[in-house]
Amino acid sequence: MDKNPFNRMQDMLRAKPVPKVDVKHKVMAAIRAKENKEEKVVKKKIGLLVTVGMLVGASSVWAGVEMIQLKNEKGEVVYEIRQHADQEQQRLIQQMPPEEQAKMEARKKRDKHRREVNNEIINGLKPGTSVAIYWKPTKEEEEIQKNTTWSIYKQPYITMVSKPMTYKTWKEMEPVVGKMFTLPSELAGGFRFDEGDVISEENYEYMVDLEALKAKAIKENKEYAFTEIPSSNKYDLTSVAYKSEKGSVRVEVRIADEGKTGTTAEMEKIMIGNNEAVLTTHTSKNSDNLNWITWVKNGTKLEYSVRATEKVASKDELIKIAEQINDTK
Repeated sequence: MDKNPFNRMQDMLRAKPVPKVDVKHKVMAAIRAKENKEEKVVKKKIGLLVTVGMLVGASSVWAGVEMIQLKNEKGEVVYEIRQHADQEQQRLIQQMPPEEQAKMEARKKRDKHRREVNNEIINGLKPGTSVAIYWKPTKEEEEIQKNTTWSIYKQPYITMVSKPMTYKTWKEMEPVVGKMFTLPSELAGGFRFDEGDVISEENYEYMVDLEALKAKAIKENKEYAFTEIPSSNKYDLTSVAYKSEKGSVRVEVRIADEGKTGTTAEMEKIMIGNNEAVLTTHTSKNSDNLNWITWVKNGTKLEYSVRATEKVASKDELIKIAEQINDTK
């Protein structure tokens, strides 16, 4: 399924953990608050979701976009990013009937509320634990469910979230991920390892007692209920904050899934060592611009990314950091 560039999709995904990582990272929370236009990578397995693109026509959303494909040493496409304009999004939204615009605003408010509740639940968990959250569906969600033939979640109205394991040094983290990759203890420019999370994929296959959760929500007079579930042991992502006096650089390593992503940012193809990479620059009127470099390391199935505001690291400095990470054995 091709990825819709609108923030509705990103908002829906934040309800899980990217949920996964970003719900607990203060750095990413700040970035997302400032840069709401950013589009995260969306996995191919995502099921049917109501997005603006579905209302106005997904084909028109992508009209005239620019695209960058990253290829590995074999010439295979391993990453694809498309650029679209904010102005086009706004134009399409303005063309929607007033009742659809109202529905969209209502969904935004509802999703924001659910993210806040999800974050509260995650903050109360012990590291490494997972829960399944049932949300009482709206009429709109019930209608969507009727037409949904497949979803990443095996049960309707259930979201799985986890609290990752956190490590304070690379030495502590290395026994967990060291067989897959290595990260430096310090980055160029004096950025030292400050905190790192290791996140497993959500346990999508686990079947909860849905009726029991519904009954619990009714009994407690809430629109949601949750229960602890077994955590998955399938690796998904590592996210590390490196800090200096200037601020923080965020490094992430995840299993590459050949997914596609959209962005409103300026983008350009660069080289990190002998790897094709994309550098996106996210501009903001109220804060520093954010530079973000992403690449899939040749000979591996690992997707690397490094990001920082221009106040913390210039483009050239961020490229040097990315090259250092790529060269680390």
